[in-house]
Amino acid sequence: MKNLLLTGLIILLVSCSNDDFDNSDLRLVSSQAISKEKTADFKNGSALEENFKEVQAGDYVLLVPAQLKEKIISVLKAQPGRNELKTFEKGTSALDTISSTEDPVSTLFIIVDESTLGSSLKLDMKGYIVSLGNLRSQQYHIVDDFIIQYEISKRQDSTLLTDEKESILSISSISEAVLFSEKDRKDRDWETSTTSRSTGH
Repeated sequence: MKNLLLTGLIILLVSCSNDDFDNSDLRLVSSQAISKEKTADFKNGSALEENFKEVQAGDYVLLVPAQLKEKIISVLKAQPGRNELKTFEKGTSALDTISSTEDPVSTLFIIVDESTLGSSLKLDMKGYIVSLGNLRSQQYHIVDDFIIQYEISKRQDSTLLTDEKESILSISSISEAVLFSEKDRKDRDWETSTTSRSTGH
């Protein structure tokens, strides 16, 4: 009887430890699968969606709204092989991908760094981007006024060359679109154009 009880206890212990082992293995595999899926979603799924496109800028691949792709490419300095699809596909796997929705300021800084602007203008543009980003919680008419004033000052600056003005105005437009989504702009327009809103709903 003792032997039977002891054998039963051993079998029970072994089966429990195997269950724990199997469960821990399943949890490990499951968490790895989720992690891979998230990475795949970010790297492949998001990039393949029609509303986001990849743009190579220096040592980075920027994941940007599709409607901004051509404008961003227009302000980037010429890069060997950038417009050759085969070279681009081979090179992108070794490059860091930055999403404009996840990290808008870094995305914009990379665009500025890889533009044809001189170093002092790059610094000025980065200051503008930081100031614009700091206005994200403000009503949209304040943001709009800030952008308009900046762009007017650049258009009237006689020390700037025509291509420099074009690059600055393009980057300003890209910055607005990246920092303030279309939904943000519509929501803020609604806030400023509606004089009486019920706060109880």
